Amino acid sequence: MNNWFSRIPDKYWAYLALAFWGALSFLLLNKIPYGIDEGAARALLLVWSVVDNVVSPIVTSGLPDFRTVFLVPAGFLWTGNVLAAKISTIFVMSGAVWAIYTWRQRSGNSESALLASGLLLISPLIIEQIDSISVAPYLLITFALGSWSDKIYREAPLAFGGMYFAQMFLCLISTTLHPAGLAYPLALLWTWYRTPVGKQQKYFFGGVIFSVLFALLLTLGWHHVEWFTNPIRSLSSLLAGSPNSENTGIFRWVSGIGIFIVLLLVIWKQAGDLWADLLGRILLAALVIGMLVGDETWSILALAICLYWGFPLLLRTRSNSSHGFWGQRGITLSLIFAISTTFMLMDKAHYQKVLGGDLAPRDSLIKALVENIKNFSNDESRQSALPKKPLLIASQWPGLTMLVCQCGTVPLPPPAKDEQILLAMLHGVNYLIFDPRDPMNSLLSHNLSLMDAGKVETVALQEGGVIVEIKGFAPAKVEK
Repeated sequence: MNNWFSRIPDKYWAYLALAFWGALSFLLLNKIPYGIDEGAARALLLVWSVVDNVVSPIVTSGLPDFRTVFLVPAGFLWTGNVLAAKISTIFVMSGAVWAIYTWRQRSGNSESALLASGLLLISPLIIEQIDSISVAPYLLITFALGSWSDKIYREAPLAFGGMYFAQMFLCLISTTLHPAGLAYPLALLWTWYRTPVGKQQKYFFGGVIFSVLFALLLTLGWHHVEWFTNPIRSLSSLLAGSPNSENTGIFRWVSGIGIFIVLLLVIWKQAGDLWADLLGRILLAALVIGMLVGDETWSILALAICLYWGFPLLLRTRSNSSHGFWGQRGITLSLIFAISTTFMLMDKAHYQKVLGGDLAPRDSLIKALVENIKNFSNDESRQSALPKKPLLIASQWPGLTMLVCQCGTVPLPPPAKDEQILLAMLHGVNYLIFDPRDPMNSLLSHNLSLMDAGKVETVALQEGGVIVEIKGFAPAKVEK
């Protein structure tokens, strides 16, 4: 039996391990559409609209990022199924970890890459990113594929060959996903500036610059990015998961500062290795650019650097010890045990939240809107035999709102000079749903507060925001 197991190639054991991780991750996921990232919701709605050949008002919100490319297979085969998109994200994350592990193994860091890959997969923030179909898994696989594409191209350079256009397309995808995604085209430009191959340098310069500008023109920037987020708070999510409120407790401050110090130490010690390696150069540039955002996607990139370039430092230091296995690997194993235990406890807490039906404040607000619409529809159907008018909702999160309530949704109206102009713009809109504490919505909140009570009515006021009904339709009531 032992001889039979020994004849199985290591890569098949790796496939089995990734499949086992994928199955466990699937069990931890929320099976309802709440909690989806706004950009992912728009991408899914666009794919479903194209597959079913149905005109969707989501296109009025602009072209979504190129997560859409990765979500096309799931959207085409299982139209309308959010869970299929989450499973697709699990496959994307598996591919990203496999590609990064193989890249680091090629550099002679097989043991550290294996340990780093295992911890990255069970990170509670990675599980949450998969559950919300967020950017981080797609950004990681784009960086990894870009590094491999450059290596393959340099081994057999062919002007305007398949690998050339593959890299241009990856530049396009990376740029649309996140501001940190600019790191890949910038690193590629630097690589071709310092180590050109033949006379193809100008082709890459022109192609990369065109891809970046075209991507920014298509998506008009990054609509769902909250700039200048507290990076310490985001780093603390690596251990404690995403916070449900804006309050940052002492544990989050301590853990966030601790992780930030570790990140700085790893960069200081491994700066040369990071910059000499294309993938490391991409991640380092992404870390610098992503500081302008400081969100949880940025913290995932920081975690990848700490794990894949931090473990070689630890293993290299302890391997010089002459005190046997525990002298060489004792501290490393203790650290792995502590981190993995913390990660799994947070994964368990996430699973308990899923079982308990706990929702983030924004999702609770959207759920209240859905329940209010159902109550209003039931009352209307009992009182009248006339066909119901389709509802139209103006939302701060149009993609997620449309995905959950399955009704027409448009973005919030642009700023208006006064309440009368705003009311004219809201003609045909039944409900407004937004966060009045968001500075972008301050003028909207002010104009709504000046309207007469007979024109608008606050339906629900919660931590996540407010639901306002535009009058002129049958009144609807929910518990505030």
